[in-house]
Amino acid sequence: MAAPFVTLTLDTPNGSFVFSGAEVPENIPFGGAQLLDKHVMIGGRRRINALGADDIPLQWSGLFLFASAVPRARFLDSVRREGLQCTLSWDQLRYQVVIDQFRATYKYPFRVPYWISFEVIQDQTATVDSVPAVTPAQSLATDMARMGTLSNCLGDSTLNGLVGDLQSAMSDIQAAAQPIANGLKAVTSFISGVANCADQVVNAAVSTVAAAAAPLAAVATRVQSMIANAEGVVATGAGVIPGLPASQNVFNALAKLNATVQLPELYELRSITARMQTNLPLVATPTSPRSITVGGGDLYTIASQQYGDASRWTDIAAANGLTDPVLTGINTLIIPA
Repeated sequence: MAAPFVTLTLDTPNGSFVFSGAEVPENIPFGGAQLLDKHVMIGGRRRINALGADDIPLQWSGLFLFASAVPRARFLDSVRREGLQCTLSWDQLRYQVVIDQFRATYKYPFRVPYWISFEVIQDQTATVDSVPAVTPAQSLATDMARMGTLSNCLGDSTLNGLVGDLQSAMSDIQAAAQPIANGLKAVTSFISGVANCADQVVNAAVSTVAAAAAPLAAVATRVQSMIANAEGVVATGAGVIPGLPASQNVFNALAKLNATVQLPELYELRSITARMQTNLPLVATPTSPRSITVGGGDLYTIASQQYGDASRWTDIAAANGLTDPVLTGINTLIIPA
């Protein structure tokens, strides 16, 4: 993957093969289909039985470089020829696989492009049975990490300084926003001291958000300025101009090449800053309570359905001013976070 941030490993009976550098692809599609047994009834009704997952082959291309290019390509080809069962893993994903196809193109002893395809025997990754929640603070932390990486790649001292200031402000936000990210429960039935504490938490988050707004705007301004400069260099670069000293022509060519390489990263930075400016004000806003409408029933069952914990019926009761867990008639209930 371009600027790889994960380790891509193939564990074989003959040893672990760790893909590195240009060997790592920019992306690896994964997923597949669900095998279905379909029966169409009279009138158009359908009966569908799920037969199981059918994972797509895991495929990508890369490039072996340097003196070990040919031996590394031959190792993978040997694994294919022997039909060895292996374990392929990266990030949170793990598969038991066999190499279905491997193709390498010998161009030079030190440069061997390749393409590989794995047939999945078993997806050993743990299933995800609940929707992962992403709070605004978590989104900001992810974007901040990516911004730091891009800033270091660009090597602009002014931008690095501004990003450093923003990182300090974001660290304060993560600490102040943590109670909100964990969810502020209803405090209507609590003593006033607890309510005041909740207000202090929100006020602290508001203050840190306000402090981060200025450095974030400064980063956005610097990025936009760098984009304008780079686009200007690319647009006006005239290549080799007769009559100019060779050193000047070389300088112009390098400047145009450098601007062309930097523009994709600058465009990504611009998108990140825009997203962060949208998410920043949301950090100080606790999750809005949901509401549901029910006919009869009881708060024990509702709490079990909403939280997986029947004992939290008291939270629902407090948010709705109820004392009796048994409901009568049609009720619209607030479900606190």
